Amino acid sequence: MNNIVVTGGNGYIGSSFTDVATERGHHVTIASRQQPSSGNVPWLYFDLVSYKAFDLPLDTDILVHLAANISATEFLDIDTEVAAAQELIKLTKKAKAKFIFVSSQTAREHAPTDYGRSKWHIEQAVLAAGGWVVRPGQVYGGELRGLYGALVNSVSKLLFLPAFIPTPKIQPIHVLDLTEGLLQLAERDDLQSKVYCLAEPLPIPFSSFLAEIAVSRLRCKIFFLPIPTPAVRFFMKVAGTDLQKRLGLTRLNSLFDLPKMTTASDLKMIGLSLRSLPAGLHPSGNNIRRRLLREAKTLLTYVLKERPDSVLLRRYVRCIEALRGGRVVELPEIFLSFPILLSLIDSTCWRTDKLAIEFAWRMDAATLIAEASPLGASRFLGISQPEGMVRSICLLATSVVGEVFWRLMKFFVSPVLRLALVSAGKGLP
Repeated sequence: MNNIVVTGGNGYIGSSFTDVATERGHHVTIASRQQPSSGNVPWLYFDLVSYKAFDLPLDTDILVHLAANISATEFLDIDTEVAAAQELIKLTKKAKAKFIFVSSQTAREHAPTDYGRSKWHIEQAVLAAGGWVVRPGQVYGGELRGLYGALVNSVSKLLFLPAFIPTPKIQPIHVLDLTEGLLQLAERDDLQSKVYCLAEPLPIPFSSFLAEIAVSRLRCKIFFLPIPTPAVRFFMKVAGTDLQKRLGLTRLNSLFDLPKMTTASDLKMIGLSLRSLPAGLHPSGNNIRRRLLREAKTLLTYVLKERPDSVLLRRYVRCIEALRGGRVVELPEIFLSFPILLSLIDSTCWRTDKLAIEFAWRMDAATLIAEASPLGASRFLGISQPEGMVRSICLLATSVVGEVFWRLMKFFVSPVLRLALVSAGKGLP
């Protein structure tokens, strides 16, 4: 257990870090201007302006510096921010504690904003003192706070969103993944003092990020209005700094000039595995239940030959959660969209026998659940369906023809199916 002091612990990232670190058994103290609403966490007053009045406890093992002036409407004094960080570094050395600074992807000596330049200067001071620096990408997920909360709010309210051309690209990271990375730096002694870039290795268009918010978080549709980036730059130049701040446009400079980070080596060094963007945008931080519902819909639709109701879907999900640990079989998208294609899958299509057995178990479970429902009674027992010899003969003939058709199809497409299923079952033991 470590004694950890977090400046800016009430903020978007700070509150997440505080919660997770406390759950891990660390003793966390929040240092901020306002006392936390919950009285369960110790609190110290800390302000970037009056930093000289701050007294760091001598039993501190780790200081995580998150406090920053991010207001677009207030003047950002670079010298004050840097001086506050330098004072914290001195206090940390006196306490013989580890110093971890959460910087920004925008940090550069000649960044287009005061925010980016101040972060770079603080980085140099931290590294000179043997501390650790983390440059996160676009932080998202969890509570609707910070820039992420503002983006979600904009997507939910605006009918048209800007699609800048050429499109700027971002590298996202979930707030809980960032928290885990910070805790790894705090808890481990084998990680050297350097700048750690934590985000998705492959940048994605900013418009794609907004579109994914609409789909995975808000479940709504949005439309994009193409806007030339040079036109926006020209307007901002004409508007001047004061008007930019009043209109909240200062962050656009950082977005347009956002440098790409090389993150794969740092993620591997820390041992950090990032969740996918659709999973992270789900309010729970993962979309396992949603994926299980898609799996249920696919298998039950195949069994019943019609769309199952919500009761059957929930029964299947509860079954998998209770008996299979809630793990998902990663079926390719084509099977999720066209369940009838499951007729082409046999045991030889799977990467391992274990996966083949697991899929067969789930298909049997879906069949048993379907049989015990009114839809299943109609499907398998013919209840409430017309009777007669002619109809029976037609159904029998249709079944025989269908079986021959699918066997022929399986012969020709089995090699393709094996390739499609090579990555299936990632969530299985």
